Amino acid sequence: MKSCVGGRPSFKRNTVAGENLRTILKLMGKTWRKDVGNPNHVRNWSEWVENGLPSSPTTIDCDMREGVPESRLSAYASCLGTTVDGLCSKRTNWAKKLKGPTISEGDDNLLWPTGLGEEFSKRNKEYNRPSYIEELFSLMGGVYRMNYLIDGVDLIHRSTLWVHKVEGNRMLTRGGFIMFGNENQYEAVIFRWHNNLHFHYLCENGMELGYCMTVDPLRHNLVRQRKPFWLLGTGMTDRGLVDNKPITFVFRMEQLVPETGMSLKELWNTESDDMRKHPFIAPGTPDYERIRTEILTPDVLTPEVA
Repeated sequence: MKSCVGGRPSFKRNTVAGENLRTILKLMGKTWRKDVGNPNHVRNWSEWVENGLPSSPTTIDCDMREGVPESRLSAYASCLGTTVDGLCSKRTNWAKKLKGPTISEGDDNLLWPTGLGEEFSKRNKEYNRPSYIEELFSLMGGVYRMNYLIDGVDLIHRSTLWVHKVEGNRMLTRGGFIMFGNENQYEAVIFRWHNNLHFHYLCENGMELGYCMTVDPLRHNLVRQRKPFWLLGTGMTDRGLVDNKPITFVFRMEQLVPETGMSLKELWNTESDDMRKHPFIAPGTPDYERIRTEILTPDVLTPEVA
């Protein structure tokens, strides 16, 4: 228990987090002392301000030197794009973790919309540091069974997806579903923006570009601790009908646990084969009402108060 200023209450502090805080800010080129006119000063950093972090250089220096108070660990972690565990770890190579890919005007992939200017690039690097994406992947990596309801359609459609790789500041995913009797394979990227995760996916036929959003599980302890792990979300895409109208859908995706000795690739192949044989769940069939209720029941993100 330490206090940096005489007469003030003592706080329980984490000294490793304090050392990491100093290292991270220096690697990011941030300043925190009297040069408040510097664009890189923390008081001019929206993430710092939004998380209610200290503006006093004395307090910041104290947090670095004596350790971060437990009451501020979560706010610092959120601002710095990591987790509390990551901020308190001695094992992280921050110089390596903070070095993410740059965004150029000519990048041709689903994640980087062009024309959004420097603000998109800056925010993306803040939200999707490789250390944060790796933490996400340690939780989310694996094969999923996704059940989804298209607006105005009673059938529950199925999709299989595999969050299989980290690439810089995003996760890569592949998946498949059946529509109108045809199999559609797709590739997707997952990235964080503020407090949510965004999925962009493109079918291999090049005709369907879809978009989904769900909560960031690292921002919600109740979600992160689910076993088996699952997420609810909302999507939008082109259904491929003659009217060309976009459609929305809601989904529930649950991470599957491979049997002993089974690889993730084998699990992916097995689940994909089952999805091809049973591409949807019709009203009146076993488990329809249960699965429909699971998809439509609002998510609980905070502890219930008695």
